[in-house]
Amino acid sequence: MIDKAPARGAEATAKAHLKKHGIYGKSASVVSNIFRISNVIRSNAEVNLLQNYGMSFSGFTALWVLWVWGAMETNRLAEETGVAKSTLTGILKTLERYEYCQRRPHSSDGRRVMVEATSKGRELMQEIYPLFHELENQAVSQLSEADLDMTKDALRIILATVDGSKPAPNS
Repeated sequence: MIDKAPARGAEATAKAHLKKHGIYGKSASVVSNIFRISNVIRSNAEVNLLQNYGMSFSGFTALWVLWVWGAMETNRLAEETGVAKSTLTGILKTLERYEYCQRRPHSSDGRRVMVEATSKGRELMQEIYPLFHELENQAVSQLSEADLDMTKDALRIILATVDGSKPAPNS
């Protein structure tokens, strides 16, 4: 089981400040910690892994989505990666420069654009995803299997609440 860890550093400062104004709740700690964890993992991945391949975390995410789900329209890729379509354009230009992906017109509607990982992009993901997964493992290495399951389930409930979907049972 997870030992309770007290609020430290920025979290403790924010908690004290918000309490003075009567607006602190545990939800603030949960959401701010999700944000901080995400940023730390993203930064660690960029500095310790992705920069060696000329990739940003956003580029890695886009290529990962294409690697897992295959070719898709750019608007769906933007949605799946959580970036604006205009931001995705720059990400794809970089990935194309390294020959990790390619864009092509949609087969039935020339106004729409499809994007897919190239063989070079798929090979890259087969090489670097295991290294990225090690970073994920390190991030949660202090959690037991029960803690991992509880955290995974709680995060899925939060995500479903925020995006309005229903969490998948027992996944």
